[in-house]
Amino acid sequence: MKPSKQQSYNGSIPILPRFHHVEFLDDVWRGTTASFAPSLLGYDAVSSWQMFSFLNDMGPVGNVWRLAFIPTVFVFAGQFLGLGSVAPLFYFLNFTFGPSTTDLARSVARRKLVPEYCAALLPIMLLLHTSEVFAAYMAPDLLTRHYWTWVWQMTPLYLGIANFDLSKLLRILPLKAGRIASPQALLGVMSLISSAVWLYTVVSCKYSLATVFLPDAAVQEEFAPHMRRALQFDEICIFASSFMWVAFLFFDLRKAGLLGKDWMVLAVGFPAASVVVGPGAAFAAG
Repeated sequence: MKPSKQQSYNGSIPILPRFHHVEFLDDVWRGTTASFAPSLLGYDAVSSWQMFSFLNDMGPVGNVWRLAFIPTVFVFAGQFLGLGSVAPLFYFLNFTFGPSTTDLARSVARRKLVPEYCAALLPIMLLLHTSEVFAAYMAPDLLTRHYWTWVWQMTPLYLGIANFDLSKLLRILPLKAGRIASPQALLGVMSLISSAVWLYTVVSCKYSLATVFLPDAAVQEEFAPHMRRALQFDEICIFASSFMWVAFLFFDLRKAGLLGKDWMVLAVGFPAASVVVGPGAAFAAG
């Protein structure tokens, strides 16, 4: 896979002219991979801290989406359009057209998840999401980081396909999914990783949390500050809509008589908990 010698990220490394060897895919993802350059290649340290934490937070968030049976096509659309613009649509469709909390309370069968689905999802997420994010942001070689950025762009699609195939395989094999099949294990492991990265950021980052995660109000003309601001807005939109969705679910549980009058305290408490354990882990706990 020979890199182009004509184009480079800020003069640092050559851009791979072809990766998938499918012209359409290479053309689509080339610009997207370039947008990650400031955070990946270290010439915007603030963005590096924000994106490494943000993408690890997407581990538990992505698992909640998949457990809610949001089709892979919608998750994959977030790679094209930005997850912050697609996430509110996910939640709207789920809350509007999905089964209500009252319906779930009346039907035990509808509350059960397929064990094989959860059992396959955890190792796939660790292999196809977490390891790729760590490789893209922690690899010592910049060209290696660039390579894994290309790989990660298609991961939501590959993850959906792999989980579908493996869950079908586990159904026909004489194996028991065991503890790994529980959604608590799935969300717990991903949340632990997400929270560890968040705490590492809080302790080790020399910038304030406001600087790292809150976008500048001013319009940015330069490429690196512009991309930092766009990705910060993306994260805010995802978690604002995510916590709003959790609040609606708590309200629905209250209407169904499954929560007491303290439902609003719980709904407000989870965003507050994001300061302690990180937004991804706090959302998954909801």
